[in-house]
Amino acid sequence: MSLKGKIAIITGGGRGLGREIAIALSEAGVRVAAASRKREELEKTVSIIADRGGQAMAVKADVSDRGDVMNLIRAVEIKFGPADILVNNAGVTGPVAPLKDVKAEEFDYCMEVNFKSALTLSQAVIPGMARKRYGKIINVTSGLAEFVMPRLGAYSISKAALNHMTRVLARELEDFGIKVYGLDPGTVDTQMQETLRGMDIKTLGPEAYRIFWTLKQSGQLRPPSEVARLAVFLASEEADNLSGEIGTESHFMKWGYRIAA
Repeated sequence: MSLKGKIAIITGGGRGLGREIAIALSEAGVRVAAASRKREELEKTVSIIADRGGQAMAVKADVSDRGDVMNLIRAVEIKFGPADILVNNAGVTGPVAPLKDVKAEEFDYCMEVNFKSALTLSQAVIPGMARKRYGKIINVTSGLAEFVMPRLGAYSISKAALNHMTRVLARELEDFGIKVYGLDPGTVDTQMQETLRGMDIKTLGPEAYRIFWTLKQSGQLRPPSEVARLAVFLASEEADNLSGEIGTESHFMKWGYRIAA
């Protein structure tokens, strides 16, 4: 089954991996709604897609605000129709600090953006997907969900919660024709990485500081356009039997994903 004519919502779609996923899905024939807090970045995404012959819309929305999320869903349904694909990509790294020093409101905001917004958006699109008995939910996660990096505890916990939600939703939605996946981009050259490298060693901590600078200086950071191809694979029928799986490109290569030469 082709993706042509399908409708996708991509949060954090104004730059980095979100923009590249939006472009990649558009090139596969998907009508794309890119959402983020920054209108000018969204307009750039839409312009790129339009220049390549695709269909896209920009929706300014703060995914931590439930009202904005509902307005996003309504705007997409009015212009394109109910979503077939949801990519929960919006995320924040902070607060960067030992957990013992993290303020409650900072932790809550991290969880709101990285975890709770993905649940809110999923709940909003599931009824439409269930009526069609078709849907793909792709949650952009991180390897930090699985291992400890001091001072990035809040981020890690939010992604660990996202991973388990992915598995739970995959089981709960299997009778409705809805598939749910976790996409771990791995080491990708994004603004989030740049932000972390811009922190001093005292703030970031020696371990994280060394790791993030080594990734950059050794050339291990890949362009997000390459990883975006994995989102297209997960949105396609080729991944229909992989609902609940979470991992990087190498993980999904076990089940037929191929990295383009």
